[in-house]
This record gives sequence, structure tokens and C-alpha cells, in this order.
Amino acid sequence: MEQYNDRFRYLLKKYIDKDCTAEEFQEFFALLAEEGNEEILHAAMNENFKTLSPGAEVHQIDWENMYQNVIHSGGKLKIRTLFYRWAAIAASVALISGAAAGYWWIKTGKTNAVQHLAKSKHDIKPGGNKAILKLADGTEIVLNESVKGTLAHQGNTAVQQDSSGMIMYNAEGESTSGQKYKNTLSTPAGGKFMLILPDHSRVWLNSQSSLSYVTAFNGKERIVELNGEAYFEVSKDPARPFIVKSGRANVRVLGTHFNVSAYRDERLTEVTLAEGAVRLTVGRESAQLKPGQEASFGRYNDTIALKEVDTDEAADWKNGYFQFDNADIEKVMYKLKRWYNIDIQYSGAKPAVKFTGIISRDNNLSKILSLLETSGGISFEIADQKVIVKNH
Repeated sequence: MEQYNDRFRYLLKKYIDKDCTAEEFQEFFALLAEEGNEEILHAAMNENFKTLSPGAEVHQIDWENMYQNVIHSGGKLKIRTLFYRWAAIAASVALISGAAAGYWWIKTGKTNAVQHLAKSKHDIKPGGNKAILKLADGTEIVLNESVKGTLAHQGNTAVQQDSSGMIMYNAEGESTSGQKYKNTLSTPAGGKFMLILPDHSRVWLNSQSSLSYVTAFNGKERIVELNGEAYFEVSKDPARPFIVKSGRANVRVLGTHFNVSAYRDERLTEVTLAEGAVRLTVGRESAQLKPGQEASFGRYNDTIALKEVDTDEAADWKNGYFQFDNADIEKVMYKLKRWYNIDIQYSGAKPAVKFTGIISRDNNLSKILSLLETSGGISFEIADQKVIVKNH
């Protein structure tokens, strides 16, 4: 047994050092998949905690072959909290399911868990870059990755879509008319889009969301109106605060990175701060956020709750991931509903299972659902554009 443990530790070190051969890589994950290895894994990872630095990056791996696209990294995935660094290095964990019995790991891509749903004739592909841009005169332009070049002129500002697919506003001279042109960018279910505002602030708009803004920020404040979810990287301009209005909430910043989730059909509005500082105001209530904090308030009251969070969970949708931290089934299904443009139906009581993990948004729906099923106590049925959630 000691020799067996030594081999496991040897392969783990080679994996962390990115020095595995293809054969050693396969052997390492095969050992992780064997029953009874969890205590060995925990002990081995505890020994390696001290060698990890905050913000450590996980090297890219061919997840298509290894984990059937459970996690597919188009670049390097930064794991910021100790838990996620541990999980990614331990087994680049696809999904961790937190049920009442505790946590367990899906360690191998050789599972047959996806077979019955993957064979469904009703499988649904993931969303992509698509939106509608409504100009000040009411003209609507359907956007996708194939649209390029100058789309319109709004006063002295040209509306353009570059080769990467994002919308940007470029001033071609000083405005003399004083007229303000209001544009609205809207994404459907299964859509997302990125734009660069006239002040060079960057905005990622999630599914079923809309952002309204003027094409030139000439006043003392830079005001945008959001319905749904967006991630903001705001250009610094101390003389002109940036304000996000969303329902009853006002988020006021100078220059910072933050996420706002304000869907009308969800119980909570959430503002999550990655860096800088923001102030959230709801009615007479107000709260100043620090990096790593999330502020939330309910649909029917103005009380603001603050908590420490992993900010990646709130913002990783823009990087192509679903990230869950002890999320209940309702929260998980809301995210799937918008990205895959599906309806959700519950058969019986809603399952009490919770989920923690990272899953690529590039997967077909069947793969996501099959992974969730491995938690136990839950199953799914895909029927046309509807998913039926069943409690076992």
C-alpha cells in the first residue's frame, strides 16, 4: 500500500509541475477515479497547499478528450479562492455535488453518465453571440458574429462592430447640437454580447438582458440603464461618476470592475465587486462595497445584505463558464434556462441537492444535465425546448 501511495504522490507532483507524460497523465486520473482514494487525495493536497500562490493559474488541458467537454478551457482559468485552487489542481474537478451526505467528486471522463441524455433527439446546443441594437430613431439591427464594420451614425458618433464581434462607439468630432441619442442593446435567451461604450468602458451583457445608454457622455454623469445581468469594466473618470440604474437600484462608481444581476423574475438583485469600489443605493438604504463582496436585496424590500463571495462565481459567465458555489437547483436552472432558451418544469417537489463546481457553457444541454444527475436524487427529461426536473 505504501508503494501505491508513493506512486500517487509522484504522479501528483508531476501533474502540478506540468511535467506529466501522456501515459502518466492518464494513470494519475485513473488513480483518482478508483474508490477509496479520497483520503490519499486529501492528504496529498494538504501537503501541497503551502506551495500554491494566490491567483495561481491552471494549465490548459484537452478537456474534450479527457472529460467530454465538462470543462473546456480556451485559455488559462484563474482560480482565486483556496477551495477552487485545491479543486482544480486535485483533479481539475468537473463538478462537485454538495448533498446532505457531503461532497463527492466526479473524477473521470470515462463515465457513462451522459449517454441517455446525449442520445436524446431533443438535445439543445449552447447559446452564442447575438443581440439586437435599437437606435435612437427606432431602427433595429440584428447582430451576430457575421456583421462587421460601421453599422450606423448617431450624431457625430459611429456605431461599429469590429472583427472580434463586439460593438463600439467612436466619436468622429465634437458634438455641437447638444442632442442626445439613446441606444439599447438587447440579448435574447441563448444570447450574449460585448460592447465598448463611448467612454471606453467595457460591458458584457448576459442572456435576456438589455442595456440603454447615450452615444456620447457629455454630461456630469455617465448613466446607463440595465435590465438583466451585465459585467462592467468602467473607465476611470473622477469628474464624471458612472451610474448603473436597474429597477430600484442605483450603483455608483468612478472606475471599477463589477457584476450586476437584476433579472425581474429572480428573488434577489445582486451586485458583486471584483475590484475598486461601488456604492449601492436602494430607496433610502445604501451600502459601500469592498472587493470580494456581494450586496443583495429582495424583490419586496430595500434591506441590503453584504457577504464575502468568490467573485468568479458571479462573473465567470462572461468567460464561458457556469460556476456554482453551493447553489440550489432553482438557481442552477435559472442560468440554464436563459443560456439554452428553455422552459423549466418541476415534477414533484424541488430537489434539495446543492451544487458547487465549474462547467463550460460550450457544452450541449444534455451533458450539463447528465453531470447534475450524478449528484443523486435528481433526474431530467428534455422535451422540445423544455426540461422536466424530477425529484427521486
